[in-house]
Amino acid sequence: MNTYRPHHPFANCWIVVAFLGLFAVQFGVSPAVAQDESSDAKRAQKKKVQKLFNEGKSAAQSGNYEEASDIFEKALTMAEEIQWDQAVQMSQQFLVKSLKEAGTTANKEENYETALDYYEKVLQYVDNDPAVHYNRGIALLGANRTEEGLQSLQRAIEIGNKTGNTRVAGRATERIRAEFISRASEALQGENSSQAQINAALEALDQMREYADPSANSLFYRALALHRDGQHAQAIQTARRGLNMHQGSRSDAAKYHYYIAESQMALGDKATACRTFNNAAYGDYEARANHALENDCDDL
Repeated sequence: MNTYRPHHPFANCWIVVAFLGLFAVQFGVSPAVAQDESSDAKRAQKKKVQKLFNEGKSAAQSGNYEEASDIFEKALTMAEEIQWDQAVQMSQQFLVKSLKEAGTTANKEENYETALDYYEKVLQYVDNDPAVHYNRGIALLGANRTEEGLQSLQRAIEIGNKTGNTRVAGRATERIRAEFISRASEALQGENSSQAQINAALEALDQMREYADPSANSLFYRALALHRDGQHAQAIQTARRGLNMHQGSRSDAAKYHYYIAESQMALGDKATACRTFNNAAYGDYEARANHALENDCDDL
């Protein structure tokens, strides 16, 4: 089961004031207009649509988005039957909003299959919203439908970049990276790794490149895998690339320096390795780096 959870899922805020304003302006039928209607049946149908909108509004204000979506779907069907274009447009707009909110709620509650049902309905009406594809991707990953989830996140990136929504595109990119980095990290747990574990880590990081460019963190795990595989020159080069991309603290950067030093030591460059260990003596790597300095570098 994938355990990653978005801290702030992308949800469309329900703006009640805007809703009420649009409803009053576009759906109000004055007595004069009503008197001009040639069909009593059509007038009655319009009143039913308006009644449904009031019910949908109340459900949405109460946070019952599932009920709201059902109501707005009925309003949409009725508006289409009488060819009331304004009502069709508004019904669809608020149906989509309700479905998005219902999907977000289901995602937060980890009801991923339910969330997917909502997002599939949304996609019947709109396909150019990167947030929908992002949240659908999160639901698919949560439901262990990994390949589909990655494809949905990739779609979010494509649409986000095309429409200028770089925030969603960036979140989708990071979520894809997190999926593969998690696999690599799990494969490399502990101080020693089997060849199968090393290969699994490198394979995951290679596959990540099909969806997203490497990050500082992915390069760290690639360097670690290469180091444990005995490919020390490549490990040093990869760790340095990650270090150049790294934007965190000195303590967090220590892990890159540590495995650069370890690989330098393995290649027989003891003097350089000992200088590098000094840069690794921070945070979680302080004890290990100091141990190397005291035991392997004491004669320099």
